[in-house]
Amino acid sequence: MSAYDVMAPWGKAGPPPADRWRTDLLGPAFQSRTIDLLPDDEGEAVATLVAYRPHKDPGALPGATAFPRFSILFLHGRNDYFFHVEAARRLAAAGGAFYALDLRKYGRSLRPWQSIGYVDDLTVYDEEIGEALSLIRAEQGRLPLVLVGHSTGGLIATLWAHRHPGATAGLVLNSAWLEMQTMASLREAVQPVLGRIAARRPMLEVVGAGGPSFYGRSMVDGWAGSGLPLPERLVGHEDDPAVRGWEFIHAWKRPESYPAPAAWLDAVMDGHRAVERDVHLDCPVLSMMSTATYFGEEWDERVFSSDTVLDVRVNAERSANLGDDVTIARFPGKHDLFLSDPDVRERVYDLMDRWLSAQV
Repeated sequence: MSAYDVMAPWGKAGPPPADRWRTDLLGPAFQSRTIDLLPDDEGEAVATLVAYRPHKDPGALPGATAFPRFSILFLHGRNDYFFHVEAARRLAAAGGAFYALDLRKYGRSLRPWQSIGYVDDLTVYDEEIGEALSLIRAEQGRLPLVLVGHSTGGLIATLWAHRHPGATAGLVLNSAWLEMQTMASLREAVQPVLGRIAARRPMLEVVGAGGPSFYGRSMVDGWAGSGLPLPERLVGHEDDPAVRGWEFIHAWKRPESYPAPAAWLDAVMDGHRAVERDVHLDCPVLSMMSTATYFGEEWDERVFSSDTVLDVRVNAERSANLGDDVTIARFPGKHDLFLSDPDVRERVYDLMDRWLSAQV
């Protein structure tokens, strides 16, 4: 039984309606609405679409306009939801009409009777992505679509673009989970065994699947609570969330993460196999990731400049084969580059701006 009350963040108002937009928890510059989905074995299911409205945002950046050049749909990762206000502002300033989707059983879409994040087939996300795109097109018309995906969301976005050729004008990956950490060479041996386990006990928790807690600790405590000396390059940035700690809803993004059910992990491995064998995208791809992986057991400054979740070497190899037009960029940042140190984030957004201007 989870210690978290996943409905508490909504307060008395509850989740947003399905027939109209309502001001989101992120404030008046954001609106959200529920997307009703077909029920599954756990009962009713929903997704939640969030829209950024720069004309209602006193902090909107120059370039954010009522006449965008393209639409953006942002897909979060595992143990995650959309709270990336800075990303919305920067991508809107780059010319995008920004939307984010909290997938079923995550974040705004998580309900008390559901197993957080659980699906046994990644193609089920086609339902909410399709519904979200219908709502976006109703507002933006047939603007070119750019998918932005982080971690598992990057895998989902990649597979969706592969199954829907011609639908995507560009794919931006932020540390996409395209292969199994250091298990890439063992996946062919491991997955048949995992598949048999998943068929008999789909909800069996895979021990250790949540990984070390360094990533969550680095986000909650930031540099200020790390016990480590503040790097000289960050002096003057003491009020930055990467220094003081990021604010997010722990019921929806759990600092300690949670175990992965066998059937969910089997579905992810199916996706990895498709990336290796089948995926060849017809749209330009920008795949961004950290310069290093750190799976060490010591808490030190490498936690803030490395990916402590994924093997970046393996993911760079997979990225290179996603299509004929792939740009790979590396930054000394964390697993979520959008939550890295301010100088790293600035480099990430600057590259995205230039790439979008050139490609979309």
